[in-house]
Amino acid sequence: MEAQKSITFKSNRITLKKAFNTIEKQTGMSVDYDGRIIDVNRTVETKGISGAIGDVLTQLLRGTGYTHNINGSHIFVTAPQSSLKVSNPVSHQGRKISGIVKDTYGEPIIGATITGIGTTARAVTDTDGRYTINLPQQAKTIEISFIGFTTQTITVGNQNNIATTMEEDTHGLNEVVVVGYGTQKKANLIGAVSTVTANDLKDRPVNSLGQMLQGQVPNLNITYASGTPGETTKLNIRGATSIVNSGTPLVLIDGVESSIDRINPNDVETISVLKDAASAAIYGARAGFGVILITTKANKDGKAHITYNGRFSWSAPTINTDFVTTGYDAITLVDNFQQAMYSTSYSNYTQSAYDALYERRNDKSENSDRPWVVVGNDGKYHYYANFDWYNYLFDYSQPTWNHNLNISGGTDKFNYLVSGNMVDKDGIYAMNTDKYHTRTITGKFSSQVNNWLKLTASVKLYKSKYHQPGYDYEDGGNIGNLSFHAMPWLMPYNPDGTNVYTYAGNGNKPTDGFSAMLRTGNGGTTVKRIQTIYSLNAVAHVIDGLDIYGNASYKLYEKDKTFRMANFDYSEQPDIIQKATSGFFANRLKEIHTEEEVWVYDLYANYKKTFNQAHNLNIIAGINFEKERYKNTEASIYNLLSATLNDLALGTGDKGVKGGQHEYALMGYFSRISYDYMGKYLAEVNMRYDGTSRFQQGDRWGYFPSLALGWRFSEENFMKDTRKWLSNAKLRASLGSLGNQVTDGYSNPYYPFIRRVKIGSTYSANYIFNNTTAAYTQLDAPVSSSLTWEKIITGNIGLDLGFFDNKLTTSLDIYQRETKDMLATSLTLPDVYGFASPLENNGQLRTKGYELTVSWNDRFILNNKPFNYGISLSLADSKSKLIKYKGNETKLLGSMYEGMEWGEIWGYQIEGIYKTTEEATARGVDQTFINTRFTNQAGDLIFSDLDGSKKIDKGAGTLEDHGDLVKIGNSQPRYHYSVNLSASWNGIDFSAFFQGIGKQDIYPGGNNTMFWGPFARPYASFIPKDFADKVWSPDRQDSYFPRAAADLARFGPLQFANDRYLQNLAYCRLKNLTVGYTLPHLLTKKIGLETVRFYFSGENLLTLTSLDCKYLDPEQMTTDNTGRVYPFSKSFSFGIDVTF
Repeated sequence: MEAQKSITFKSNRITLKKAFNTIEKQTGMSVDYDGRIIDVNRTVETKGISGAIGDVLTQLLRGTGYTHNINGSHIFVTAPQSSLKVSNPVSHQGRKISGIVKDTYGEPIIGATITGIGTTARAVTDTDGRYTINLPQQAKTIEISFIGFTTQTITVGNQNNIATTMEEDTHGLNEVVVVGYGTQKKANLIGAVSTVTANDLKDRPVNSLGQMLQGQVPNLNITYASGTPGETTKLNIRGATSIVNSGTPLVLIDGVESSIDRINPNDVETISVLKDAASAAIYGARAGFGVILITTKANKDGKAHITYNGRFSWSAPTINTDFVTTGYDAITLVDNFQQAMYSTSYSNYTQSAYDALYERRNDKSENSDRPWVVVGNDGKYHYYANFDWYNYLFDYSQPTWNHNLNISGGTDKFNYLVSGNMVDKDGIYAMNTDKYHTRTITGKFSSQVNNWLKLTASVKLYKSKYHQPGYDYEDGGNIGNLSFHAMPWLMPYNPDGTNVYTYAGNGNKPTDGFSAMLRTGNGGTTVKRIQTIYSLNAVAHVIDGLDIYGNASYKLYEKDKTFRMANFDYSEQPDIIQKATSGFFANRLKEIHTEEEVWVYDLYANYKKTFNQAHNLNIIAGINFEKERYKNTEASIYNLLSATLNDLALGTGDKGVKGGQHEYALMGYFSRISYDYMGKYLAEVNMRYDGTSRFQQGDRWGYFPSLALGWRFSEENFMKDTRKWLSNAKLRASLGSLGNQVTDGYSNPYYPFIRRVKIGSTYSANYIFNNTTAAYTQLDAPVSSSLTWEKIITGNIGLDLGFFDNKLTTSLDIYQRETKDMLATSLTLPDVYGFASPLENNGQLRTKGYELTVSWNDRFILNNKPFNYGISLSLADSKSKLIKYKGNETKLLGSMYEGMEWGEIWGYQIEGIYKTTEEATARGVDQTFINTRFTNQAGDLIFSDLDGSKKIDKGAGTLEDHGDLVKIGNSQPRYHYSVNLSASWNGIDFSAFFQGIGKQDIYPGGNNTMFWGPFARPYASFIPKDFADKVWSPDRQDSYFPRAAADLARFGPLQFANDRYLQNLAYCRLKNLTVGYTLPHLLTKKIGLETVRFYFSGENLLTLTSLDCKYLDPEQMTTDNTGRVYPFSKSFSFGIDVTF
């Protein structure tokens, strides 16, 4: 027996803490105590002490006032009642219970909650699994709970020390899931709800919660228009939503609507994604296309816990950046393209200039005998370089620092949580680097006022700043301009250090002059965002089973954008300085201020009752009121007196002022009735009655109900023989209606029933009276007199299965969503009417899809330590069809028409490339419609004459008469999938997360120079190294591209979508890889820390794709087919987590 084990000490005098550690090492027993009561730093005499553990403890604690009790493998060290530190008067009349909580493998459970049933007493286990709780005399039982484990209820009796072993919950059936205005046990959940926990998101080297969520939830589709730091997250649930209106889900952070980008990811505890009408209907008008509920970490009782997480990352582009840097190779390629199309040279270089470039073609750096910049006979600079513009403009190592601090603690009467996050990130620009900064502070304070009232106040502050040099990044400037005219034979600066703007030759400007802007540091865009959310929540326990909740929140969001451009100096010849003053580089300042205020009030009651220990009833009913006020102002001015000071008062030139404001309100009555019989037969009814100010009286109110039914047939008696292998089986079904009040597809989205009159002092006609531009008024397009809600009807069938004690689980959902009464163009009006047709509620879109997840989680013992591992796979898909649409009666292709498959791509079929001009002539098919600038010849594409007319065209361009056009693909993403691998053993943890799509067709845009090269623009800055070998020539008959000719992708045959160059964006990406190590607890205890963990994490490390261009990112192409936006990045980071 452990109590008879012998123990010896090596030193004569040591602290109690070291003595306890020695006992644990030599006996394998656990010494349990409350560090707030037992002074473990007290020095005790150990000379001559040895023998059985009981005798040793008696001698060791002599004179300390402490006593010990041995219970199995646990030693409890306690103090007399008189020495306890009392935190409240109730504890004088109660007693203190100590204990330890472990799992079935003997590992301590950290963060388990111990609650005195029927009291406000609460405690949380520390990193050793220990706890101490003050219980009133009347308390007879305690409840111990922890996510992932079965909750235990223990009768205290006469026990003062309680050792508890918790068993793993069979895959979380007792886990509590956050749903609308409440929580539900996962076992009783019958809506389509997916959850993500903080553990799923930790250690990702990204700064946005949206990026962390990518691929984590089936059919939660998250995309970004670019890789710009702070780029807005675009959210979609379950595919196509509406024709013209926003189909984004409602995002609530602790009950307050907010952007998913304005939260510290480290503050998140859980995320619930409500996908179907049954789960979302309680939110009514705002939840038409799903709800994302983000719950932040709650306050915890106990001693103060301080947690720090620090991470350093560096990033690089995900794409291949190996471009042509030899001036001679680039100029011959570009001029050949230009000559073939326009019979002119792009560079205007002479043969002698060509010869100079050829002489330097092998010079990786400038040779003094062959300088790259030469003063010509005309006295101007001439350029013969092999310059790497990409690496000059962009940085491959973009550092990011991320620091997070969390402090929490308190008593059962008052507790607190304060957290802060700081991110500093450098962007991609190598000169005058763009910089992104965010700061978040969260404070939560809870007070148990008495035994029936609890108050919680919180404040969340978010602040960000992004500065990018050069043009206005929100309007697409800079990155796109840098991809023009920056040819390898040119230089960005002259030998004397002056800037290059125009140059001898064709007079074009490298990077449109923006490289000079980057060098000088003049100008740029700064965007600052500040959001503050204040919340006050009250919970009143009225009677047994009845609680009343009151929530009040206020949100203030402000955005300030400053855009400044200034002149800069440049030189075309030695000793002569010129100034760029026009166009992009006019001396101007623009400031925009946006302000949004939101007030939210909720009052609702929750009644729970169990009848005859079998019938469980849960009723929620309440009212919700929201109001929003929005205002923006903009001012601009030219010709400032200073190049560095940004003040509108310094402007002396033209000025402009404009602005706008609106407000709207929403009121809703909601209720939910949930019933289950023995947790076996489940039913739920949700009701919402909403009114919105966005529609006119008579059309403002809508009623949105839903019904969900569930059957856990695994609990039936006739299934008892399957329980050895079938742990859980539940069938779910739901049907419901939701509303969409969003009308952002309308020109007047907040008052769409009002026909606005625009007032201004500038107009396209520019009427001048008395040398002054006249003020004008202009009517908006006509509006419908009966605009009202879009209605979303969603049906969902689900099946949840668990096998082998729920080690293997699977969940399948099949759904159909119909968006009815969509705002869509009405019948076509005569051209003489002068206005576009008004929008009406006359469209209907049907989306069908499914979601499947399969998971396996298990553990085994390896070298006396539990080895945990798991794998999770998900697959989701959807297709949409426009069922009803009154506009486009002729069904003109390229526009929406009734019966259209959402995302369909019409184009031509390509049979190959003509090998000879004789072959093209002999075929006798007229391709004039396609080849608008020349006749068929060798190297041209062979378009299929599908209608046999001997002429390639699109007919009337309608569904009935489409000539040689056929459906060649679909632009909607299909088969979203993810694979999540995880393992942990003896402090080592590993995880890998793969994400991708199975199919998405896209035709590269005419300006996509990464794909088309000079086919798009002959002056494309960055030419892929493998491009020239893919262009047809007489000795390259099987090439990918046709013969060289500039601008074919914008004005020639390549502008027409065809199946040869249609791209499948299917990809598989190693989204995240993390390896971590947690130091042994015995080691961290010695240095006064609870936990210390080090980790490496990588993001976007590997991408497998079928894309025909390695210079493009397939994920980025899903939202942008130009290839000319801020690139996505792969990141590498090292971090540390420390709990004090």
